[in-house]
Amino acid sequence: MSAKTSPTLSRRTQVAAAAAGLIALLAGLAFLTGPGNRADAAPGEAVYLGQANAKRIPLCPERCQGLAIVSGLQAKAGGVANAYRVPFVGNITRWRIKLGSPDASQRRFFENRFGKQPQAAIGVLAKKEQGGQIVYKLRRRSQIQNLSRFYGKTATFNLPQPMKVNKGDYVALIVPTWAPALSTPRACAPLNTSGDVVNPAVCNQFNKNNSWVASRTRQQCFNPNGSAKPINMKTSQAQIKVDSLLPYGCRFNGALTYGVRVESR
Repeated sequence: MSAKTSPTLSRRTQVAAAAAGLIALLAGLAFLTGPGNRADAAPGEAVYLGQANAKRIPLCPERCQGLAIVSGLQAKAGGVANAYRVPFVGNITRWRIKLGSPDASQRRFFENRFGKQPQAAIGVLAKKEQGGQIVYKLRRRSQIQNLSRFYGKTATFNLPQPMKVNKGDYVALIVPTWAPALSTPRACAPLNTSGDVVNPAVCNQFNKNNSWVASRTRQQCFNPNGSAKPINMKTSQAQIKVDSLLPYGCRFNGALTYGVRVESR
């Protein structure tokens, strides 16, 4: 959701800019196999999932947008599918998140709607099938962190106990309240109410290469007129409870600015 009113865009760009960064549709997400995640590793070898995303510039205060009441999983990052899929049996030892710096009025906007403190955690997801529908089970999660000290900075959290992951697990960002941790390029900024953007070619290429999915059902994505449904505890939820099952049924363009270190065991 933007803390400032912005012009209407084309559906995919509009949804990426609307409703605190929540969510355009793709029910029962089917992830593609992507290069870049190795299938094996020597003991103690480490990979960093989402390294490029964690270096991106979040939107606030310019074109301020953020995430709210959602668990988000980057499906494609920099053209690489499954960028947050664990490539081997291992342990998560740390994670980081880069935050924008909302101004006072923008912070009030988020605080009045979603909670006084921006918060986030990471969660380990396993893909399941339930009643013919693809869902994701939250196997483990980290402690929820207060992010209010880190506006405009990169916060790094070392886990007190390594968090076990299996090959094929996914690592999602959990946002119980809100977090200014969404990035799209200036090229995708709106020019008018007709859906025009600053640089359509660059914006389209970014959207092709960067998308994420969120913990909502397909029915919770859009109103009949194509606008994003409002965000509240009834229309959106962060996946917080361990062993819970949720669909990730809506897809967004954009980059979630988090990264995760996984060490082989």
